[in-house]
Amino acid sequence: MGLLPLGIMLTASAQFPRSITTPAAVDHGAKIWAKDCASCHGADAKGTATAPDMIRSTMVLHDRRENLHGKELAPYLKTMAPHHFNYSANDASDLSEFLSAQVNKILRSGYNDKPQGLTSGDLEAGKAYFNGAGGCTKCHSVTGDLAGVAKRYSAATLQQKIVFPQGGLGKKAPIEVTVKQPSGKSTTGTLVAMDDFTVTMKHQDGSVESLNIIPGSKVTVKNPYEEHEALVHRLTDDDMHNLTTYLDTLQ
Repeated sequence: MGLLPLGIMLTASAQFPRSITTPAAVDHGAKIWAKDCASCHGADAKGTATAPDMIRSTMVLHDRRENLHGKELAPYLKTMAPHHFNYSANDASDLSEFLSAQVNKILRSGYNDKPQGLTSGDLEAGKAYFNGAGGCTKCHSVTGDLAGVAKRYSAATLQQKIVFPQGGLGKKAPIEVTVKQPSGKSTTGTLVAMDDFTVTMKHQDGSVESLNIIPGSKVTVKNPYEEHEALVHRLTDDDMHNLTTYLDTLQ
């Protein structure tokens, strides 16, 4: 269990993989991309021989996942060579929406409806990452829950489950929240929503309860996907390909 920082809003659908985009913003972002970025990164943002695939970029995925709307992307593009684009907040947000829309296309159908090169990584490097830096063995076992995982899921689905474990169809593990009041009384349930002032939870009998966070209250959250959420911020393209290549051998 870890103490959830105040100011973070969580909902039961927070991990849904497709982000919501605005057509007008995507259109404007596409024009910015075509003018400033497409010559290097490709019209579809999937990279070229001279510049990387941006829809797999850790920064882009972070921006999209955390709904930052280009707030971190804009400073990077302004200061990091060879990028020196001084975008307004609106332009950065629209560029972010364009990139998010490109990611959404992959989530629906992959590259040209048939994802390519997903298992082109280094198998041994992927195994080492799984057992080491990736921290996967904290929760998973190749002889336990992941035994035969490659028979159950395609390489593309494996990648989605690594980055968006709560996404897609099927049963989702609940996020559990406990509120301990100054009196010592503790209340636990499945997290529905939380902000700086209130925690809303659902109990086993189906009832929903909202509790005020008052001085002296302690709120703890048990999120079964916490490690995956942390992983997305440090996962590189090579790590993803290597890990997918290794998991795809678990027949």
